[in-house]
Amino acid sequence: MKKFSLLLALAGLLFVLKSSAISLDDIQLWTGSGTNRAAMVVEWNSPILFNSSTVTAPVATKTLVWGYRFNGPATGTQMLNAIAAADPKLYVAEDETFGTFVVAMGYNLKGDGVLGITDGTTTNTFTNGVAINPTVDPDAASSLNPRDLFWSGYFGPNWNVWTEQGDSAGFTNSPNRGSSPYWDPNAFEQGQWDFAFNGLDDLPLADGSWIGFSVAAAGYPDDTNDPNYYVDLNVVTNDEQAPPTPDGTYTAYVCNTNDFGVQVISSSNIDTASPYNDPTAILDRPTLNFFDPFDGDVTDRVSVIDPPFNVTPNGANTTVVIEPGGQITVKLGRKIYTDPNHPYGVDFIVYGNALFTAHNTGGGGFVSDATDLNTATLGSKPGGHPTIVSVSQDGTNWYTYNTTQTLFPENAYRWDDTNASWTDEQMNPTKPLNPYFYTNNFSGQTVASELDGAIGAAGGTAYDLKESGFPWIQYVRVAAPPDVMPHTVLDSIAAVDSVVMGDALSISPDNLAAGITNLDFQSAADWSQSLISLGFSAISGVGKVNTVGLNDLSSYAPVEGNVSSACSIKLKPVSGTGTVAYMTQIGLGAGAGYAGNGGDLKVFQWNCTNWIAQPFTYNPAANQVIVAGVTNLSAFVVTQIIPPQLAIQTATNGITFSFKPVPNCPETLLRSTDLLSWQAVRTFTATNNQVMTLTDTNPPANRAFYRVSLNP
Repeated sequence: MKKFSLLLALAGLLFVLKSSAISLDDIQLWTGSGTNRAAMVVEWNSPILFNSSTVTAPVATKTLVWGYRFNGPATGTQMLNAIAAADPKLYVAEDETFGTFVVAMGYNLKGDGVLGITDGTTTNTFTNGVAINPTVDPDAASSLNPRDLFWSGYFGPNWNVWTEQGDSAGFTNSPNRGSSPYWDPNAFEQGQWDFAFNGLDDLPLADGSWIGFSVAAAGYPDDTNDPNYYVDLNVVTNDEQAPPTPDGTYTAYVCNTNDFGVQVISSSNIDTASPYNDPTAILDRPTLNFFDPFDGDVTDRVSVIDPPFNVTPNGANTTVVIEPGGQITVKLGRKIYTDPNHPYGVDFIVYGNALFTAHNTGGGGFVSDATDLNTATLGSKPGGHPTIVSVSQDGTNWYTYNTTQTLFPENAYRWDDTNASWTDEQMNPTKPLNPYFYTNNFSGQTVASELDGAIGAAGGTAYDLKESGFPWIQYVRVAAPPDVMPHTVLDSIAAVDSVVMGDALSISPDNLAAGITNLDFQSAADWSQSLISLGFSAISGVGKVNTVGLNDLSSYAPVEGNVSSACSIKLKPVSGTGTVAYMTQIGLGAGAGYAGNGGDLKVFQWNCTNWIAQPFTYNPAANQVIVAGVTNLSAFVVTQIIPPQLAIQTATNGITFSFKPVPNCPETLLRSTDLLSWQAVRTFTATNNQVMTLTDTNPPANRAFYRVSLNP
């Protein structure tokens, strides 16, 4: 089952442009105002060694990026604190004993719970996303939300700070750390990243500055009698890493074992040869790494050209072989529902041992983790094994799908095109591929471009429960056809999870031709709540749709009304730098607490200079506003116009009026004595909805009537 790739140099192969480093123009989360732009990159990663630390490794490896606008002098501290205040999911603990140094940093993936850290004895919370001089022990800390991205350290592995090469600013794109896995300990640099010895207070910003954070390789070993002392010291000295290039999405995959098989109910006609004779190899998540005896006894990452086989590094079996006529029946850890909000309308995914033939791989024809996926190219179609999939609610009554001739190959980790290297960020096995992958001809495309098009999905072949007629299932049976040789090879079965706002999906002309027109992005805290729905009626090529919630609008012009929801939506080609034309209808959540009929709502779209009011309809069933005919996606804001309610009191100098204004909407306090003619007392525009008090210092001697007029 091990693949030997073809080392060919074929003329005329079509190379698809690989995606470039993320640029300042690609960043979706911004704060601040001004003409200068800087960026902050943070990678949550697990250190190689945990010297002097009991902190638990981050729940996932993920690299995120934020933007900061400013004029005049600014420092790294100002940027970090402004970003932490603007993004309610980010929180930072800073030690200011000798300047500002980060000792802990977390990111609340689901956007729920209380932001805080604890060492089991002391707990610290955050004000505007920052805790100054925390009292917890950074080398024993954990997040109050166990599923947050989090790392903390002082004497143990701590947060390293990096700046763009030469502190020269002017970087339009994220600095490239290069293909070397670690820094140069003599030059204190890795590619275009320079190690920062100074605290954030002493890192001045200019237009095009970048500041990066990554977790140190190890804490400093202090026991010279420890037999591993000099080994650990070597890691501290030589194995530091700058952050990789961000991928531009704000979600990270955190494994939930209930999304996969948890019990083998039955099996028959299984291969008798070890290590492929174990039906329980199908349980749990798809394989991440395997031990490759054909490649010099090394550990390889699972990829579309290097499929799982043999055993994992810890000796567990990776796959099971089902001989012709055999089967394995598995119970999933939870029910899988037919859900129209699931991406592309599919509900579960089956993973096997399929693979693409690869060309231009180097390495004597074998593929490994050292293969450069930016230059390696694919054959037209993957090869694999015919597979019969059946589903059931009770393990007794079954629906069987048509035979799948080849399960689509799987891929475990994200490849960094810019740095031509693997990252430790895991692809999402509960996120399905766009169905055009199953019919697309990949001949000549680079492996990197294929992975770019997966938009974070781990591969496999997805199935739609609607076809079965079952509203939900919990049992899946995978069988090998009785009269087809050779066999079926199985790795895992996964439930599909909803895609949340902050993630990305792709859309293609093939999708529209097949009737797949909608993309939905749910709330991370509540998958039943749809925050963004896109319904495409036309698209000219394969586009990647990025979404992110906007909690800070300071980098935009003021918008009138009380903001109910705000988001940024962008569509760009999956590969290359061209453009994709499209038309879509957008559904935007009106806000979790909204209970009106839509008549008091307004929708605004950003045109790069101002907010433009858009016509819309309101769908009460989905609690969404619907904007039709959009051909240029950007930022959108839904606001509620709540008419002021006047509270009147007499005062020694006249009559005072207290009320909550409509933010950024011109308003006028009017007075009348006959309800026919009205006189302006005061015209104003408030920047927020905090209670205002106005005084009419010259009221009529007799009766008077007052009202506030909105002038949007």
